[in-house]
Amino acid sequence: KLKNRVMRGSMHTGLEESKGGFEKLAVYFAERARGQVGLIVTGGVAPNIYGRLQPFAGKLTNRREVQKHQLITKAVHKEGGKIVLQILHAGRYGYHPFSVAPSRIKSPITPFTPWKLSGGGVKRTITAFARCAKLAQEAGYDGVEIMGSEGYLINQFIVKHTNKRKDQWGGSYENRIRFPVEIVKSVREKVGKEFIIMYRLSMLDLIDDGSTHEEVVQLAQAIEKAGANIIG
Repeated sequence: KLKNRVMRGSMHTGLEESKGGFEKLAVYFAERARGQVGLIVTGGVAPNIYGRLQPFAGKLTNRREVQKHQLITKAVHKEGGKIVLQILHAGRYGYHPFSVAPSRIKSPITPFTPWKLSGGGVKRTITAFARCAKLAQEAGYDGVEIMGSEGYLINQFIVKHTNKRKDQWGGSYENRIRFPVEIVKSVREKVGKEFIIMYRLSMLDLIDDGSTHEEVVQLAQAIEKAGANIIG
């Protein structure tokens, strides 16, 4: 239960990867909580190394990293605020040679062509999202926001423009949205009922072969059924 409807949306500050950045982020977010922001969303954090936006970008994959994030959550909670961790997998937008995507289609904004995820790779990525959410819970976050918009990996699975797969993760719209639905289901199973799951939804893709309005509504309903509390 939030104390008001004021939300600080996700923005990457650049502190996430800087020396002493977590201490500075703790001060930064605590100030927002002190200013009566009802819910804070962090900048994007990758669920595995393949999902990073660039080499050495922020990720949450082990308990050593959990300890760093506890600096942030303790500072926010001390000021009476609530904070959720955004889980962001860059997909083909990753600025490194290990980026992955549903299909081997190069992004116009990076010099690297992504590797196509195998069927097993898709399932391991879903597991990585759930593991990251559980670690976020252990770090003291009040929930997670799953980044399903802005052309990142989840969005790349959803639209025909970037998903040319012929297996159960491609083809029909029902197959293409299976990836985000399974992520939300897996996260909910991992974190239990009392943990916030937000889902960031693209209302408009602004590309050829993007989702229609009817498909966006269908996805939102499927995401809610899978266990999301908030769709933004």
